[in-house]
Amino acid sequence: MKVLLNQTLADIEGKTIREGGEEKGVEFTLKKIVINALLGNYQDEVNLSGEEKLKRWEMALTIKTAESTLDLKSEDIALIKKLIAKLYAVTIVGQAWKMLEKEVVEEYVDKKGSILDA
Repeated sequence: MKVLLNQTLADIEGKTIREGGEEKGVEFTLKKIVINALLGNYQDEVNLSGEEKLKRWEMALTIKTAESTLDLKSEDIALIKKLIAKLYAVTIVGQAWKMLEKEVVEEYVDKKGSILDA
């Protein structure tokens, strides 16, 4: 499924969420959230295998270097959603999950990665 990674998140009032909560901070994107979730350490995963850690690292690198969209397997999306739910609060989880569940049609994305009107 093709996912648009540069989507920004907003608070409940619709104000763009920025890293560090600062007014001038960088916009918090789905890409950043997914990478953070993949690279996180979780209390219920203290015995996570080296193979699984390597898989997550490689996935994070792929996402980091991706332009605006990336084709992800459904099992990868499921893992990412699970990890996002462990790391973030409701405001982030709700939006990120919706973004991950919505497939992007390539011809409706401009060069900057913004969704165009159909």
